Amino acid sequence: MMELLWLLLPVAAASGWLAARRTARHDVEPERAVTFSSHYIKGLNYLLTEQSDRALEVFIDMVDVDPDTVETHLILGSLFRRRGEVDRAIRIHQNLVERENLDPAQRANALMELGRDYMKAGLLDQAESLFKELIQLGFLQADAYRRLRALYERERDWANAIWASEQLCEFSTEPQNRRIAQYHCELGEMARSKGDAPDAGRHARKALSFDQDCARAGILMGDLALDDANPRLAVEHYSRVMRRDAGFISLVLPRIQDAFTRLEDARGLESLLTELREQHPSEATSLALALALEARGRLDDLDTLLREEMVRDKVSLKLLPVYLRLKAQRNAATADALSAAIGMLDRYLEGHVCNICTQCGFQSRTHFWHCPSCQGWATIRPVDSLIDQRPETCLTPP
Repeated sequence: MMELLWLLLPVAAASGWLAARRTARHDVEPERAVTFSSHYIKGLNYLLTEQSDRALEVFIDMVDVDPDTVETHLILGSLFRRRGEVDRAIRIHQNLVERENLDPAQRANALMELGRDYMKAGLLDQAESLFKELIQLGFLQADAYRRLRALYERERDWANAIWASEQLCEFSTEPQNRRIAQYHCELGEMARSKGDAPDAGRHARKALSFDQDCARAGILMGDLALDDANPRLAVEHYSRVMRRDAGFISLVLPRIQDAFTRLEDARGLESLLTELREQHPSEATSLALALALEARGRLDDLDTLLREEMVRDKVSLKLLPVYLRLKAQRNAATADALSAAIGMLDRYLEGHVCNICTQCGFQSRTHFWHCPSCQGWATIRPVDSLIDQRPETCLTPP
């Protein structure tokens, strides 16, 4: 009930403003002003007593009373939509759109709200038609293109999403290049899944033409090179991504390790990881280098690396199992106890959040290029204690 009262505040404010406006106007008969006020009191009372259908009938009937009520009806329709009563919102907005006494701007606002209702209800074809109608009428064009863009994203219609974004540039200064690059990556990945490498490569290059720092496009180029049995070219693409954006290193590492394995060049991988650790410190790079040294049996070099890591301001928990394995190898008397500790750490880290949206805070163990929560693109990044300074994966030395 309290939530409903808060939602009704805009309605009450609008109603009060309209009532005052009517009282001040000399061309409005007092009887009509009283009728207006009594209708709204009656409608609001129905809402407060959870009689939404009866309230709806009162508000719809009031459009016949005076076109000045249009703005308040738009607020009421929005209220119903926010409460999840989309069918009632549609009735209010449809009723407004059908009125002949609305001026063009009022009708455009009603069309926009009705389109939003259809979107909420999943009636995407109807919503698309209304947004396009608004564009043709020359009203609310920037907002209509944004809504169309969101609609095409929902349908995974990336070609039309590109079109809507490009059209939006004519009506808004909002940058579109990075978003369009992501759409091309979507198309590229679809083409790759179908075995159409030339089309996939074309979209990856197109993405980079819109956003030269697009990590996803660089990764796709590397994947295509691996598909084409060209691991050396793949290393070039992957290493370029890692050098440009350390935040995505952990996504690229398994791929570039695969490429170096195919090249039978363990030393080359170690050299790249050493360079990245020095120039772009990250938890993922340090861990990968530690594991590479451990695999090659270079325990002295591993010990040196881990000692350097342990004196950082924050120590990554992910490095501790490697450190404890090293200690167990060098001290057989404590091997059993250390093995138990390693198992506990591994289980603890398995339950950790691996990715977080830098825009809305959404957390997931799976990486998404498109945030399911805020719909941001390339805003979800792997959690890395040395980059994000997140306490959940770090220990602060005393």
